[in-house]
Amino acid sequence: MTGWWFFTRSALESLTRPPADIEACDRAMVKLAGDSWICRATGGLGRTVGDAWSASRIRRLAESVRRDLTRDTAASTLRVRGCLAVAAATTVLGLDAVKPVPVGPLSWLVPSIVIVAGLLTMLMADALSRAATDRQAHRLQR
Repeated sequence: MTGWWFFTRSALESLTRPPADIEACDRAMVKLAGDSWICRATGGLGRTVGDAWSASRIRRLAESVRRDLTRDTAASTLRVRGCLAVAAATTVLGLDAVKPVPVGPLSWLVPSIVIVAGLLTMLMADALSRAATDRQAHRLQR
Protein backbone atom coordinates (compact mmCIF):
# COMPACT_ATOMS: atom_id res chain seq x y z
CA MET A 1 0.00 0.00 0.00
CA THR A 2 2.79 2.45 0.83
CA GLY A 3 4.50 1.64 -2.48
CA TRP A 4 1.54 3.05 -4.42
CA TRP A 5 1.47 6.10 -2.17
CA PHE A 6 5.15 6.90 -2.83
CA PHE A 7 4.73 6.22 -6.57
CA THR A 8 1.67 8.50 -6.80
CA ARG A 9 3.27 11.22 -4.73
CA SER A 10 6.52 11.21 -6.75
CA ALA A 11 4.57 11.17 -10.03
CA LEU A 12 2.48 14.19 -8.99
CA GLU A 13 5.54 16.04 -7.69
CA SER A 14 7.45 15.48 -10.92
CA LEU A 15 4.49 16.68 -12.98
CA THR A 16 3.93 19.85 -10.97
CA ARG A 17 7.56 20.78 -10.27
CA PRO A 18 9.44 22.31 -13.20
CA PRO A 19 12.97 21.02 -13.84
CA ALA A 20 15.61 23.04 -12.03
CA ASP A 21 18.19 24.87 -14.12
CA ILE A 22 21.10 24.87 -11.69
CA GLU A 23 23.37 27.06 -13.81
CA ALA A 24 20.65 29.70 -14.18
CA CYS A 25 20.04 29.61 -10.44
CA ASP A 26 23.76 30.06 -9.82
CA ARG A 27 23.95 32.99 -12.24
CA ALA A 28 20.92 34.62 -10.58
CA MET A 29 22.48 34.16 -7.15
CA VAL A 30 25.79 35.68 -8.26
CA LYS A 31 23.93 38.63 -9.79
CA LEU A 32 21.84 39.08 -6.64
CA ALA A 33 24.93 38.98 -4.43
CA GLY A 34 26.88 41.27 -6.78
CA ASP A 35 24.10 43.86 -6.74
CA SER A 36 23.91 43.94 -2.93
CA TRP A 37 25.27 46.88 -0.98
CA ILE A 38 27.40 44.53 1.16
CA CYS A 39 29.20 43.21 -1.92
CA ARG A 40 29.75 46.70 -3.28
CA ALA A 41 31.06 47.94 0.09
CA THR A 42 33.42 45.02 0.63
CA GLY A 43 34.58 45.18 -2.99
CA GLY A 44 35.34 48.86 -2.62
CA LEU A 45 37.13 48.25 0.65
CA GLY A 46 39.17 45.45 -0.93
CA ARG A 47 40.18 47.69 -3.85
CA THR A 48 41.13 50.51 -1.47
CA VAL A 49 43.24 48.22 0.72
CA GLY A 50 44.82 46.60 -2.36
CA ASP A 51 45.75 49.97 -3.83
CA ALA A 52 47.19 51.12 -0.50
CA TRP A 53 49.14 47.87 -0.11
CA SER A 54 50.62 48.06 -3.60
CA ALA A 55 51.91 51.59 -2.91
CA SER A 56 52.97 50.84 0.68
CA ARG A 57 56.50 51.34 1.95
CA ILE A 58 55.93 48.46 4.39
CA ARG A 59 55.19 46.13 1.46
CA ARG A 60 58.39 47.18 -0.30
CA LEU A 61 60.34 46.58 2.91
CA ALA A 62 58.67 43.20 3.44
CA GLU A 63 59.41 42.20 -0.16
CA SER A 64 63.07 43.12 0.20
CA VAL A 65 63.34 41.14 3.45
CA ARG A 66 61.58 38.18 1.81
CA ARG A 67 63.98 38.28 -1.14
CA ASP A 68 66.97 38.40 1.23
CA LEU A 69 65.68 35.57 3.40
CA THR A 70 64.48 33.24 0.67
CA ARG A 71 67.47 32.59 -1.50
CA ASP A 72 67.35 30.12 -4.34
CA THR A 73 68.80 27.18 -2.42
CA ALA A 74 66.70 24.78 -0.40
CA ALA A 75 69.28 24.80 2.40
CA SER A 76 68.95 28.53 2.91
CA THR A 77 65.15 28.19 2.98
CA LEU A 78 65.46 25.53 5.68
CA ARG A 79 67.82 27.73 7.69
CA VAL A 80 65.34 30.62 7.56
CA ARG A 81 62.49 28.36 8.64
CA GLY A 82 64.55 26.99 11.51
CA CYS A 83 65.45 30.52 12.57
CA LEU A 84 61.80 31.56 12.49
CA ALA A 85 60.85 28.54 14.62
CA VAL A 86 63.54 29.43 17.17
CA ALA A 87 62.41 33.06 17.27
CA ALA A 88 58.75 32.12 17.71
CA ALA A 89 59.45 29.57 20.44
CA THR A 90 61.77 31.99 22.26
CA THR A 91 59.01 34.59 22.14
CA VAL A 92 56.57 32.10 23.64
CA LEU A 93 59.00 31.27 26.44
CA GLY A 94 59.57 34.96 27.12
CA LEU A 95 55.85 35.70 27.24
CA ASP A 96 55.25 32.69 29.50
CA ALA A 97 57.93 33.99 31.88
CA VAL A 98 56.24 37.37 32.36
CA LYS A 99 52.68 36.06 32.45
CA PRO A 100 51.00 36.56 35.86
CA VAL A 101 49.29 33.15 35.91
CA PRO A 102 51.33 30.17 34.69
CA VAL A 103 49.72 27.74 32.26
CA GLY A 104 51.06 24.63 33.92
CA PRO A 105 54.18 22.94 35.21
CA LEU A 106 55.40 21.82 31.75
CA SER A 107 54.43 24.87 29.70
CA TRP A 108 58.11 25.35 28.80
CA LEU A 109 58.43 21.88 27.22
CA VAL A 110 56.87 22.40 23.77
CA PRO A 111 58.62 25.73 23.07
CA SER A 112 61.91 24.16 24.17
CA ILE A 113 61.42 21.23 21.81
CA VAL A 114 60.65 23.67 18.99
CA ILE A 115 63.84 25.62 19.78
CA VAL A 116 65.93 22.44 19.66
CA ALA A 117 64.24 21.33 16.42
CA GLY A 118 64.78 24.76 14.88
CA LEU A 119 68.46 24.79 15.85
CA LEU A 120 68.93 21.28 14.47
CA THR A 121 67.19 22.30 11.25
CA MET A 122 69.52 25.27 10.92
CA LEU A 123 72.61 23.12 11.59
CA MET A 124 71.59 20.25 9.32
CA ALA A 125 70.05 22.34 6.52
CA ASP A 126 72.51 21.17 3.86
CA ALA A 127 72.03 17.48 4.63
CA LEU A 128 68.24 17.86 4.91
CA SER A 129 67.99 19.68 1.57
CA ARG A 130 70.13 17.00 -0.14
CA ALA A 131 67.92 14.28 1.38
CA ALA A 132 64.75 16.04 0.23
CA THR A 133 66.15 16.46 -3.28
CA ASP A 134 67.20 12.79 -3.41
CA ARG A 135 63.79 11.67 -2.19
CA GLN A 136 62.02 13.81 -4.78
CA ALA A 137 64.26 12.45 -7.54
CA HIS A 138 63.58 8.91 -6.34
CA ARG A 139 59.81 9.51 -6.44
CA LEU A 140 60.01 10.86 -9.96
CA GLN A 141 61.91 7.75 -11.13
CA ARG A 142 59.12 5.42 -10.00
